[in-house]
Amino acid sequence: KRPELTEVEQLRLRGLLLGHSPAEIAEQQYAAVRTVEVALSQGLYRYVEVLTGRDRNTLDSWRNVADWLQVAGYQCVQVAINWAQMPDVPTLHGRQVELDQLKGWILGDFPCRLVAINGPAGIGKSSLAISLAQTVHAHFEGLIWQSLRHKPLLENVLSQWLEQLPGEFTQAAPWYDQLSAVMTYLREHHCLVVMDNLETILSSGSLIGDYEPGYEAYSELFKRIGEEPHQSCVVVTSRESNREIRGSAATTRPVRHLSLKGLSYDAAEHILEEEALTARSHWKALVQQYRGNPLMLRIVAMTIQEVFDGDVRYFLRQRMTLFGDIKYLIDQQYERLSQAEQDILYQLAERAEPIQLEQLHHPHSLPAITALLRRALIEKSAAGFTLRPVVMEYVRHHLP
Repeated sequence: KRPELTEVEQLRLRGLLLGHSPAEIAEQQYAAVRTVEVALSQGLYRYVEVLTGRDRNTLDSWRNVADWLQVAGYQCVQVAINWAQMPDVPTLHGRQVELDQLKGWILGDFPCRLVAINGPAGIGKSSLAISLAQTVHAHFEGLIWQSLRHKPLLENVLSQWLEQLPGEFTQAAPWYDQLSAVMTYLREHHCLVVMDNLETILSSGSLIGDYEPGYEAYSELFKRIGEEPHQSCVVVTSRESNREIRGSAATTRPVRHLSLKGLSYDAAEHILEEEALTARSHWKALVQQYRGNPLMLRIVAMTIQEVFDGDVRYFLRQRMTLFGDIKYLIDQQYERLSQAEQDILYQLAERAEPIQLEQLHHPHSLPAITALLRRALIEKSAAGFTLRPVVMEYVRHHLP
């Protein structure tokens, strides 16, 4: 009796059932074409022969796999893809490296069960997750996009998922029974779940990672998804990282974390071109001022076009980085900070030059600095810690 398929073999069989050639599967798994062809010939094709009751060594083409299984009575279950909660976001610029990295984590030889995409407001987390989902969804039986923006309770989320998944589930069951039913489904099927805006259910006013009262059950969800074997993948976007994902990513290979940085100048240039800005020689200074944050660059580019007739020079002469919707983005992050984090920001704002950790005067300076780095509100260099330009202007307006 042949042993069960490995995760890699399951992915390759799924690719064949979707009509992908060995060359396409090799590209998806970052493997050599010959390696995949040999593995299929020596393993998976023989497995299909056993399943379908055919003679050994009679399956010699990947094109026959789906037909043979269908004739033998096997059916592929396709879960309905739910895009309903997916937001409408601007075109993604300059994220091919990150997109390839995420695809490698999800579709590679050792696929991840849980992936977190973290970064500050406006950095493009949702845009990247959407592009990822649109790129890889054909490799999965189904896709669920779950927005957390309006802070749904876990029992409501699980109930909604069970309504979308084929099968008979008890909708009125307690949340922990619903979670067990979801985990069973994720083990038996290959699904992609994207959970967007996790930060909305995390507690403000404390160091990052804690949940708001009433939302602690999400801790069990992420713990089980990260630790229990299954063949699905859950992608989480958040301005802040939670304890379960951060802890699992440090110890568990199937859990990964991507910290999203600002765009390169070449990528940011496309955003400024879309607004037809002029004074191109000053564009790099503008991109650097906002650290390549795509949403901030779109906001400032529209303002420059409306107020300064598109001339970047005249805007930079104002020496004003903080205004309108850009201030609102920083407001959202500042309001979530603990008192210790705010105290550290004040100390950094009072000094023009970078500060070393030992120069900070606060009993919780290390955890506060760590949290601020994870929120991307401060920068670290060999000289020490300093504020990002936009944050510097914001904090100086809030100095007590």
